Amino acid sequence: MRQYETYKCQKCGNEVEVQNVGGGKLSCCGEEMKCITTDLTAVNLMKAFAGESMARNKYDLFADVAEEEGWHAVARHFREAAENEKWHARAEFKAYHEIVDGKPLEVTTKNLVSAAEGENYEHTTMYPNFAKIAEDEGKKAIARLFTAIGKVEIEHEREYLALKKMLEEEEFFNSEVEEL
Repeated sequence: MRQYETYKCQKCGNEVEVQNVGGGKLSCCGEEMKCITTDLTAVNLMKAFAGESMARNKYDLFADVAEEEGWHAVARHFREAAENEKWHARAEFKAYHEIVDGKPLEVTTKNLVSAAEGENYEHTTMYPNFAKIAEDEGKKAIARLFTAIGKVEIEHEREYLALKKMLEEEEFFNSEVEEL
């Protein structure tokens, strides 16, 4: 086994990510699990993208706290680091698509579909599952938070699909003007 391999059970679909473990075989449902990782560089790029994206948001929040406490110079440092993390994440995301798809990011209509699919997953699967777990653990406020965010994701999906339709039907115009 290599670092960061993902294995999948062919019977139940269970996936397990293995990190820094060598030798042996993984089993599930009485059968050996199959390795589904084909490109560790792609896996590492997405892990790096996720880490940089989280760091950016975390540093923005830290900057807000520093501002509220009157530490404006500290806040500026957090915001500068957050901006650096954004550019790191962008480079990693673009590199991922270049090696996985063999080309740069798709055209806007395909990006809108990808965004809509992500929002659909969030409001149909991810947030309902997260809300149920929080509810089961007695964390009702967190369950309500997940449910509320899930409802917003429905609107995001609708907006992306509407924009795609407008582009395809040429009801939306490309312009040199950035703002109306």
